[in-house]
Amino acid sequence: MALADALDWEAARLADVASGRAGSAALLWQCERALAVPAAMRSRPGFDAACARAAGAGWPVHLRATGGDVVPQGPGVLNLTLVFMQPKTDGHMLDAAYLRLTAPIVAALAALGQAASHAPVDGAFCDGRFNVAIGGRKFAGTAQRWRPMPGGHAVQAHALMLLDGPDAGAVDALNTFYADCGIDRRIAAGAHVALADLRAGAAEDFVRCLSRQLA
Repeated sequence: MALADALDWEAARLADVASGRAGSAALLWQCERALAVPAAMRSRPGFDAACARAAGAGWPVHLRATGGDVVPQGPGVLNLTLVFMQPKTDGHMLDAAYLRLTAPIVAALAALGQAASHAPVDGAFCDGRFNVAIGGRKFAGTAQRWRPMPGGHAVQAHALMLLDGPDAGAVDALNTFYADCGIDRRIAAGAHVALADLRAGAAEDFVRCLSRQLA
């Protein structure tokens, strides 16, 4: 599906849950090659020039509502969006929502014989402590968006999983975008692991396992 359509679906389902029209929703999706950028980055100096250069290199920029950082999209990326109500508790609601998002991913990897953990990975794009890592390298990144509602919050939780890559073109697009925005950050391809790196057919098996986990 088109990235713009996926972002619209996320916003609409979050509004549905926040209003009580729906209890939850899930979507597995892929889209065209692009950079997805948090809307907060619009205030960065050089942002417009960075978008123009990225688009000229074949990486059009789309603004997203979740936090996190710049991420590549494209045929080698699988996305999972979960939208649900997170009740108010005395515990760590942010952590609970991330664990709900990543649990089916970790379980699907386990079904393939791959042990995964939550860990930051130096040099990875959109790095965070709720990365899903395999062997110390980043396989999936995560982000959230929250909206208050009676009894808790409506949560839009998103995971980006690597079927292939990221290739040199994606890494260069990310690093150029950072530089044009005046951000001192460098992404390293070797910080990531894709399903294609594990064994032949791993991507297809993973998608089947993940779909069963979500059913």
